[in-house]
Amino acid sequence: MKIFEENSLNKSETPESRYLVYLDNTILFFITLQVVAVGFSIAVASISIGIWLGLWIIKLLFLRKVDTSFIFSSEMLYVNSAIAFYILAEFISRLFAVFPDEAIIGLKRQFLVFIIFGSVSTIRDKNTFYKIFFIVVFGSSIVSLYEIVRFAVAFRELAATVNISEIRIDYLNYPITGAEIKMLIFLTAFPLLFSGEKMLIKKWTLVSALIPILIAMYLTQSRNVMLAVFICFIITAAFFNKKFLLYLVILTAAFIYLIPGQFRERIFSIADPNHPSNHSRIVTWQTGIKMFKDYPFTGVGDNEITEVYKMYKTPELHGEGSHMHSNYMQILVTSGILGAIAYILFHTIFFMKQIKYYKVMKNGNDGLIIFGTILMMISFHISGIFEWNFGDWEVFNVFMYLLSLPFILFNLNKKIKTD
Repeated sequence: MKIFEENSLNKSETPESRYLVYLDNTILFFITLQVVAVGFSIAVASISIGIWLGLWIIKLLFLRKVDTSFIFSSEMLYVNSAIAFYILAEFISRLFAVFPDEAIIGLKRQFLVFIIFGSVSTIRDKNTFYKIFFIVVFGSSIVSLYEIVRFAVAFRELAATVNISEIRIDYLNYPITGAEIKMLIFLTAFPLLFSGEKMLIKKWTLVSALIPILIAMYLTQSRNVMLAVFICFIITAAFFNKKFLLYLVILTAAFIYLIPGQFRERIFSIADPNHPSNHSRIVTWQTGIKMFKDYPFTGVGDNEITEVYKMYKTPELHGEGSHMHSNYMQILVTSGILGAIAYILFHTIFFMKQIKYYKVMKNGNDGLIIFGTILMMISFHISGIFEWNFGDWEVFNVFMYLLSLPFILFNLNKKIKTD
């Protein structure tokens, strides 16, 4: 727990303050473990959530020592309203689901939003904030190194039997899940490479951590993630360094030229409607439109979606009918117009807050982190055009943690100014 030792409530060192510091550090330890663990173990991540959320609720309800001033401030009014409206829309859609049995239980995934409240109310200094963030980055890097080594060891044998474009990192997570997690973490940290200020770690150390994440992310061969990251690189170049855009073009051209032809074909297949994976999505979306037309207001409910799909079409293609393979189509089909409005409002309000906080803190490392979360948000929604990443439990864990970072920084900076 010493890693969080500066996250203190009171320097007077009374028995009560020492106890509360230890309790806060325990909560932060398990929040950090939760975010890191989704990269390699759902069980560890789930247990971590249960522990820190239970301790936080005890502290909130029984000890009454949670600082809720920012959580319930006017600054969070629209955020809290958007969260509540989205959960309400989800509840209504599940209440009227085609298969309502146990549909309400699926709402438990929405408890992950509490990571925002838990983090904002528990992290009390920037040193702790950056320690946790870099632990998450390096945790992802270590997982990525492990995956790269396994990929390298198995590649030659697998390449002799299957098309190399189908050899994907899938050892600890489903390929797209692993790619999405790496994408979100990588893009949030990436702008720090343009920092001119001193950081908690050396810049070359950060580079050494990000390279394995980038390589492992590519080796999942998830095309939606590749597209999202490339667009975010262009956005970064436009904001920070025009030379980076030139380097990006040169490196991309060299990369496309040098990689094996089968890898190249997979990248360009993203625009091929006849590619098996693309064709499966198109067929699924066409069927999804029929489902939406029959249940336009509250949707079919996010429960037993495959069984509902079979009422319209027998799945024939790989991955067909398991979900809609798109955030937007999935929301429309399962939650209808009400859910779509709630979903758009939810992300719009968060995005507006990110923009606001970036304008306030754009100079310095805090601003770069917030800009990173903006890239993270953009990449999430670009990738989500082709995949149901909002419904991926592991991805949603990391997404909500990273989404909390601008609020934590804004709250910390606000406290510094008022002290």
